[in-house]
Amino acid sequence: MGRRRSLVVAAVCLAPSTCAAFGPPHPSATVGAPSGAATRLRAGASSPSPEGPPLNPLLSQIKPSKTVEVFSLVKQMEAEGESVTSLCVGEPDFAPPQCVLDAASAAMAGGQTRYTAVTGTADLRSSIAADLSSRKGVDYDPVTEVVVGNGAKQCVYQGMLAAFFVGGGG
Repeated sequence: MGRRRSLVVAAVCLAPSTCAAFGPPHPSATVGAPSGAATRLRAGASSPSPEGPPLNPLLSQIKPSKTVEVFSLVKQMEAEGESVTSLCVGEPDFAPPQCVLDAASAAMAGGQTRYTAVTGTADLRSSIAADLSSRKGVDYDPVTEVVVGNGAKQCVYQGMLAAFFVGGGG
């Protein structure tokens, strides 16, 4: 029986064109097999040399986020000593309040260091629902109507995906 090959790809960079967060896109990326032998994959190629497995040609169509490109440029300019006022990401320009830092430290010290549910922890969703009820006078079921996302792009995308229909129907 032949040896089974697997494609090993680092989670931080699948397609060379998506690596803008770590600098300009690289002309090639390394794809390795468990044997340790590595082959080179040209940007936009659907497969490496005959040694490696084929890759989906759609990977060559993935373009880096413009937000990520601008943010990378801002970080590069700051590293070069330039003063930059960046409006490209929704990152605050101030430190979190001490109570937030203390709560995060206590949670980590208490063992809360694993992945949570994709929709957010039950406690957080319940707290959000309670806050919306007390501040806005609207009631949401934290189990079925509150989802915590990892950023605005994800939340907007998921909201649009849920609300819009192909062809405008629905």
